[in-house]
Amino acid sequence: MRNRLVAILQSQRRNHLSAAPDERLRRSLAGRPEQNNRDAFHKRLAGRLLGWERGKQKRRFDHNISAIELRAQIPDQEWHSFLKFTVARNPFDRAISKYFHDRHHNASLETVPGSQPSKDDINAYLLTLPDRDLTNWHIYADDKVPLVDHIMRYENLSDEIASILRSLGIADEFALPRAKGAWRTNREPYRSIIGAELRQKIEAAASNELELMYYKW
Repeated sequence: MRNRLVAILQSQRRNHLSAAPDERLRRSLAGRPEQNNRDAFHKRLAGRLLGWERGKQKRRFDHNISAIELRAQIPDQEWHSFLKFTVARNPFDRAISKYFHDRHHNASLETVPGSQPSKDDINAYLLTLPDRDLTNWHIYADDKVPLVDHIMRYENLSDEIASILRSLGIADEFALPRAKGAWRTNREPYRSIIGAELRQKIEAAASNELELMYYKW
């Protein structure tokens, strides 16, 4: 088991500055701030449990590296020996969370400090984004073929991580930190927030993910 390297592909692109308790825990596990709190926790946890400590690594890859980029940098035999997995999230719900993530880091999106953004604000901003920002397909797939062995659902992440760890013979209990849970202040269902135009944009940008993971509007 210790000869198998777990390659975890990150699904987001920006760092954050929060120093909440869960964030401090996440930093202690990951060694430095990373974008997706669950991926960062899992990355460090898997590394420790598999004897893959930071100081012993012979190779270092950027934590945002895509599957295509990673595959190009290592021998085929080694690539195929990895257990590769990533996290997929409902693209509609993820788009709403992206708005609040970006708003947290961009003061210009918060016209009145502490104010609640309107649905029009959310739709208007997300409609300006390139399609690439509304899908993670390019992170873990090559054209129409996923390059990972397993895609975990964000909506059932704790159970899915536990299942993968059990498949590796790891029965340790763990709890996922929620370093960014307070950023999203609007908890309405995405169907009540996303307008027709934005829905069409997301459906086009994330069509592969929607089909593969059976996500529905």
